[in-house]
Amino acid sequence: MKTLILNGSTRKNGDVQALVEAFIEGLCGEAQILTAGDNISPCLDCRRCWEHPGCCIQDAMQKVYPYLVDCDIVALASPIWFSSLSGPLLNMASRFQTYFAGHFFRGEKDILKPKSGVLLLAGAEPGTEKKPVETAHSILKHINACSPLRVISSMCTNQIPARNDNVALTAARDAAKALNQQYN
Repeated sequence: MKTLILNGSTRKNGDVQALVEAFIEGLCGEAQILTAGDNISPCLDCRRCWEHPGCCIQDAMQKVYPYLVDCDIVALASPIWFSSLSGPLLNMASRFQTYFAGHFFRGEKDILKPKSGVLLLAGAEPGTEKKPVETAHSILKHINACSPLRVISSMCTNQIPARNDNVALTAARDAAKALNQQYN
């Protein structure tokens, strides 16, 4: 079982990292993790991918593309910023434009095998997760990782840090265990 985790948090030991660690703790197999610290450039809309597979930007995403072909699970992890996924996560996700272009412009079918999607969210205020969940669905749909989407969130982080949110941490571990059973 292979898992790709895109962590859009800029805080190395923050709330999102606590959820990621709990998820990994319960997960079998291998995981590749890309973080905000990997300085991924956003899509430049150069449209090269409209005619050619892949992306011309040479950064850490180049290692992600071949891994994404074989992985079984994609997890998006993000703090909620102004009722949205973080900018660094959106930068990473924008680079999946090549798969959208493959389907709609290059006419390729079944570019990526079906995958399971996971969303790990940390936010200060309950109710602000609706738009990030919708955005995550859209991102994951284009890399064939949307069904079913497991959403794990810690939504009162100003009062209870995610490291102390036992409900969210247990949910992250349980999601990993369920995926282990699904893929092993």
